[in-house]
Amino acid sequence: MFAKLLVVCALAAVALCREYPAGVHPAVCPNYPFCDSGALARHTPDGQPIPEWVYNPSVLPVAPVDPAHNAAPRYPADFPAALCPNYPYCW
Repeated sequence: MFAKLLVVCALAAVALCREYPAGVHPAVCPNYPFCDSGALARHTPDGQPIPEWVYNPSVLPVAPVDPAHNAAPRYPADFPAALCPNYPYCW
């Protein structure tokens, strides 16, 4: 009798389990049909959080200044200076 009850409960558990679609991790969306779209956008399909990139100009690389030549850099013709403010050192 106990074995039959165990089998019935196991079958019920398998029948009630949810299948998550590709790109939805159970840790990110535990109530699967009712997911927060913002939470899905902030995580990878593996459930890892995506770090936010913050624009911080103080950590951007700056070209070294040559004290012997304090002149402004000379850009080539038809080169927009806004694309590379530290002209010879463009990343």
